[in-house]
Amino acid sequence: MKYFTDANSAEGYVSLQKENLIGIEKVYHLKSPNDNLVHELLEQISLTLVPRCLTPEYIYSAFNPDFLSGLIIRERAIAFMSGEVVADDAQVTCLISVYNRLTIMKNMSKIERKVADMSWFYQIMYEHFNEALRIHEEWEKIYIDQIDFEKANQFMNDLVSQLFNTRIPASGTKSQLVYRFFGTSTPEGLRDFIPELTSGLKRYFIKGRPGSGKSTLMKEVVKKATHLGYDVDVYHCALDPKSLDMVVVPELSFCMFDATAPHEYDAVFTNDEIIDTYSAFINEGTDERYADVLEEIEVKYKDQIRLAIEAMKEGHRCRAMLNDIYSEALIPEKFNEVLAELVACIPLVDKN
Repeated sequence: MKYFTDANSAEGYVSLQKENLIGIEKVYHLKSPNDNLVHELLEQISLTLVPRCLTPEYIYSAFNPDFLSGLIIRERAIAFMSGEVVADDAQVTCLISVYNRLTIMKNMSKIERKVADMSWFYQIMYEHFNEALRIHEEWEKIYIDQIDFEKANQFMNDLVSQLFNTRIPASGTKSQLVYRFFGTSTPEGLRDFIPELTSGLKRYFIKGRPGSGKSTLMKEVVKKATHLGYDVDVYHCALDPKSLDMVVVPELSFCMFDATAPHEYDAVFTNDEIIDTYSAFINEGTDERYADVLEEIEVKYKDQIRLAIEAMKEGHRCRAMLNDIYSEALIPEKFNEVLAELVACIPLVDKN
């Protein structure tokens, strides 16, 4: 399983790492200024799990979606994480010892400049994401004002009742909820792992417009599942962390997610179903009546997203330069020592 637990959002950097560690007894926190090092360590650790038939969860970084930022082995109730220290009893492993100190000192002024430049570009990125969300809320308001709330409530109640009309009991007496992010923005567009995360599940694709009740519907599903005691995987929107983009109820083998742009998906399997909230309870003709203002809002929104991505690209470029500096200072023998120590921390006995 692959997913994200952090995001570069309209609220700035947001992490759901702690909310994703439900049931984990031991957390090893990898503290490093180098994304490459963390990724390589986690990748090497994951390779040692294959002969032991352990199935890890791969957590990827919002700053570099090609790099691992965490690894969870739920069978052993253990996690290896990076970024902010969120677990109160986490064992912190400082990885600065794997670098040649003289090489780092020699490049310290360059490192400090790149860190400052990176932070500046990311701040600009967050400002544009924040403005994009403000504009998106204007977009949403047009459709919210056109909702037939009587129809909407009936539609949602009927659908939720249908989803939970089952004889499959919840496995526990109390729901366990884990919180993650649906995807992350990159200079090349939104990145997500939807095909992997939804494989083997009954999939409901929610189509609609901004403000047409997609997130509200998913919140109702979470509420009902929790009331009945089912575990739920909750995936938040990377731009607006208060909004939901996907929910998964593993015990009932179904998921529901926002399948509209920028993460547009279409039904491909015979049991996929499309839920169109616009057709279900938005007043007919809304798109046509507000065509001009909607087009203007969409242009402004996309412009802010473009400016945010441009700043992100520059921030990522600075980050890559920092990674290169630290990678050149790596002492391979020290890396192997740390790797062996971390692998030795994985319990031999299943915790379940």
